Amino acid sequence: MTAELRNVSKVFTDPRRGKGLVALKDVSLRVEEGEFLCLVGASGCGKSTTLNLLAGFEAPSQGEVTYQGERVRGPSPDRGVVFQEFSLYPWMSVLQNVMFSLQGKERQEDRAMEQLRLVGLEDFANSRPNDLSGGMRQRVAIARTLAMGPGLLLMDEPFGSLDEQTRRKLDNEVLKLWQRERKTVVFVTHNIDEALMLGTRVVLMSPSPGRIEKEWRIGLPWPRDLSSPEIVGMKAEIISRLQACPCANGAPVSMLGFDEEGT
Repeated sequence: MTAELRNVSKVFTDPRRGKGLVALKDVSLRVEEGEFLCLVGASGCGKSTTLNLLAGFEAPSQGEVTYQGERVRGPSPDRGVVFQEFSLYPWMSVLQNVMFSLQGKERQEDRAMEQLRLVGLEDFANSRPNDLSGGMRQRVAIARTLAMGPGLLLMDEPFGSLDEQTRRKLDNEVLKLWQRERKTVVFVTHNIDEALMLGTRVVLMSPSPGRIEKEWRIGLPWPRDLSSPEIVGMKAEIISRLQACPCANGAPVSMLGFDEEGT
C-alpha cells in the first residue's frame, strides 16, 4: 500500500463568519502501489482537497493521512504534484526550470536532461517557457516534478486548460510514462472519458460534504476503446450517479462541470 486516508474529515473555517465548510466527511481511500487512480466528481466534491491532503499541503481536521505507512505531516519530494497551472519561472530556461527541483543533488544538469528526454523536450532545453505552447509548458512541469523522483505522483486537472486535441495527446504521453516508470498516480479530472481512458481505478466523489460515492476497477488493456460496451456502461453509470447527487437537483450534467461527452 502506498497512501491512505482513514476516516478523514476536513473543515475549512471562515473567521469572518465563524462558520465552517465541511469539504470532506469520513473519507477512507487506499491508493495501491503502482496504480493509476482517477478521482472524478462535480465541482466542490473535495477532489482537490483530497489531493492536497495527500500532498501534505493541508492537514485533516479528523482522521489520518499516511504515505508508506507514515503519517503525512507536510509536503515531501516523495509526493510530487503537477498543478493545472504551469507554475514555471519565465526568466529561466526549460532546463533551468527542471534543474530548480534538483537543488542540492548531484548531476543536476544530466538528471534534468534525462527527464526532458522522457517528455520529448530535450531540443527545447534552452528555450524560455513563454516560447512554448501550453501543452509543452505542462510537459516541462511534469518533467520538473518527475526529476525529484517521487514515488507518488499527484496530478490536479493538469490538462484542464488545454484544447481537446492537445489534452488527448498529453493523456497518451502520461500513460506511456506511467507504463514505463510505474509510479503510483492519483489523477484529478472533470473529464469522464479521460478517467476511463487512463485509470486502473476510477473513484467518484459526491459533494455536500465530499465523500466516496463509488469506484470502478478497470482491467481493460490500453489503448482503450471508449465505445466498447464496458466503457460505455461505466460512463453511463457515472453520469447517472452525478445527476442523482444532492447538489444536482435534476440539473443536466453540463451544470455540474461535465457535459454529455464527459468533459
